[in-house]
Amino acid sequence: MRTRTQALIIWTVLSLTLGTAPRAFDAPLTSPGFLVIAPDRGYLGNEEIRAIWEDFRKGYRTRLVFISLAEDFEREVHVTLEGAVAEMQREGAKEIVLIPLVLSEADPHLKKARDLLATAEIRIGPVLGRDLLAGQILEDRVRALAKEPHEERLVVIGFGATTREEAETMTRDLQALASEVQETLHLADTAVAVFDHGQAPDAVRDHDNQLAEETILRAVESTDFCALVTPFHLGFKHTASMRLGRRVEALIRGLSVAYDGRELLPDPLVARWLRKVANLYTPVRREDLAVVVMTHEAGEYYNERILTALEPLRRKYNLEVAFGMADPDTLEAAIDKVEAGGARRIHVLRLYHISLSLNQDTAYVLGLSNTRGDMGHMRKNGPSRVRSGALLSTSGGFDDHPLIAEILFHRALEVSQDPVRETVILLAHGAGKDEDDRFWIEQMERQAEFIRAKAPGNFRAIKVATVREDWPDKRERAVADVRKMVEDAQRDGGRALVISNRIAGAGPYRRFLAGLDYVLNDQGIAPHPNLTRWIEEQIEAWIKTQLAAADPSWARQK
Repeated sequence: MRTRTQALIIWTVLSLTLGTAPRAFDAPLTSPGFLVIAPDRGYLGNEEIRAIWEDFRKGYRTRLVFISLAEDFEREVHVTLEGAVAEMQREGAKEIVLIPLVLSEADPHLKKARDLLATAEIRIGPVLGRDLLAGQILEDRVRALAKEPHEERLVVIGFGATTREEAETMTRDLQALASEVQETLHLADTAVAVFDHGQAPDAVRDHDNQLAEETILRAVESTDFCALVTPFHLGFKHTASMRLGRRVEALIRGLSVAYDGRELLPDPLVARWLRKVANLYTPVRREDLAVVVMTHEAGEYYNERILTALEPLRRKYNLEVAFGMADPDTLEAAIDKVEAGGARRIHVLRLYHISLSLNQDTAYVLGLSNTRGDMGHMRKNGPSRVRSGALLSTSGGFDDHPLIAEILFHRALEVSQDPVRETVILLAHGAGKDEDDRFWIEQMERQAEFIRAKAPGNFRAIKVATVREDWPDKRERAVADVRKMVEDAQRDGGRALVISNRIAGAGPYRRFLAGLDYVLNDQGIAPHPNLTRWIEEQIEAWIKTQLAAADPSWARQK
């Protein structure tokens, strides 16, 4: 018996060395080794996991180990784990990071891996269930089923507990995901049922599984709502007939439900999640950093001015443009492009006048916050958030930056003839919320101070205003105030210079000021060398923080 066990161990180690050696990867030489652990689901289930891992391993030093909960194979699991760690260390990994391909911290497969590696110096990465991408997978499943969300109840089915405490924690974790989807899609209700693993004690398993079945039946037999039954787990899947789904399908057969039997896998977002976790621990290099410039879209000629300002920067940075207002589709398309170009960390730079503009919306769409902004991003079709394997961040807004103030100064000089008779009016779009609009005015007042200090001759006055053009109830008053400002500037032989403080063009200003005598500079901010400089300044500031965070000595050396 001892000889047979020793042979099994030798074969396991050899299989690690010969059968699962990673392909060449494009990662820093100091990159950690990533030990991906996953439940042993049986043949078909493990093949699904291998397919995801094969995609991931192309860019990282990694090993995949299946965790069996059966006591019969505990020694083999232990040897395989230690062999995987040793292999990556021999390849040069100075650090080992365990990536747990499970949905909950309470998952017994993660607990077992931790116990077996208790003496090893490894870091434990976050579980999939805590990540935005898990919620996006579930959202996709539900979108495919939902027809009248406000009349439908989501029923999420989990699997894998071996104790009552594990089942309760896994239920709470799945409920958190279900609640997020409920809010996004406006579902009427949610319910969660968790089946136990086969290795749970008989009494516990029988009790929990009966409870899970009762929960499902109560949810689907209710006459109040139509049930959307969605398995969301990494349960056993030996063959097409030997799988957890058969039990669920038998339970709901003949009932009026909408059912999605795809479970958690297969789904390409899981591979993105693996990359995302790995990128948390991969040393930062300048060549791994990219930028997406997000700006308002307003047609070919407006867009062309922005592209002209960005063109010199495309030769220096991995950079793309996302035209739109925190739109998940355009943002994800741009993010996908720079990620395909090697980006592991991506900064979304918001090209807007004030830092408040679309700040919350962008943070929500990028998964940096669970607080929706004013736009809400409540969509009937398509994903509500960006799906990426890169680490994302955002910043933006000109506020009172002197580079932008200097552009406005140049625009005033372009139409000025006799400064002592001229009143310069910096005119901007404005915001809906009163506090946001006041903030916008405050930033323009500082821009006006800059112009006063720079002007070679003293303008009669420099004033600022917004028209709040997207909010009819506030626009009427704002436009009336601007018209009076123009009329006042004409008194005593004066001349009004209206400077469009917009990215490009003058929008509706001619219509708002129809019938008045004034001079309009409708150029806007783009293109201008200072706009290009501002963008590059923001990019370099972000890059500096990324490199400094990765290596605190870098900031001192530079």
